[in-house]
Amino acid sequence: MILSERLKKIFSAQKPKTKFVAYFVGCHPTYEKSLDIIKASIDNGTSIVEIGYSTSEASAEGPIIKAAQDRVIANKSSLKDVINLAKEVRDYNKDVGIILMGYISNLFMFPIPNFIEEIKKVDIDGVLVVDAPHELKEENTLRENLKKNDIAFIKLVAPTTPNERLKKICDMGSGYIYCLNYSGTTGVKSVDLSQVKKMVEKIKNYTNLPVCSGFGVKTPQNAKEIASTGVEGVIVGTAFVDYIEKNLDDTNLSKNLGKNIKEFTNILN
Repeated sequence: MILSERLKKIFSAQKPKTKFVAYFVGCHPTYEKSLDIIKASIDNGTSIVEIGYSTSEASAEGPIIKAAQDRVIANKSSLKDVINLAKEVRDYNKDVGIILMGYISNLFMFPIPNFIEEIKKVDIDGVLVVDAPHELKEENTLRENLKKNDIAFIKLVAPTTPNERLKKICDMGSGYIYCLNYSGTTGVKSVDLSQVKKMVEKIKNYTNLPVCSGFGVKTPQNAKEIASTGVEGVIVGTAFVDYIEKNLDDTNLSKNLGKNIKEFTNILN
């Protein structure tokens, strides 16, 4: 099991029993507001922050996150800006886990060696690439280079993942396994708890890595229910991105979203 020291510390902590993982689109709605929002999230109990970098080719995003990414692209914010944002988050808090999440094309164009060099300087804990199966040459290059630099490579698994493939993914992944509660795009469907529980049990047959569950977690009660399936972490993203999009003119946006996040982290304590 490959787990960075920071992620190891996060998942081994007694409290909260189930860690809260918050996803945000980096630089959304602006760089400055994004930084304030992520800081508020950390201040209100988030254990791990997943920061998404935007692409016009986002295939796994639902309409809410896609709209947020389109806003970021229109503002001409780049992957470099998101890495700078992550640096400011790390300067603000040395204990929170920071994962960069997005698509392989951005990293290929960066290119990959430069990307790894940059995120190592920033002290990023891990990378999650949505559209890179392990058969892809670029995925192998990325995974090997991340491993050399002790940066986790978070892998996704879905209810439709065949057992043989699931075992391979669990062997290749590090940091934690991101378990999708359903197949498809984010923020669209609701969750079948019995299906999630079966999926978590299956994953744990193949790995000792922590399992974090995401997709379809919209309310604190949803988070509590997902926590009951045996996962080590619950991931919420679309609900927060939607809140941001609907409250762009709120002068206390980060503070008010922080209160929302507190409801999630309180229920998981």
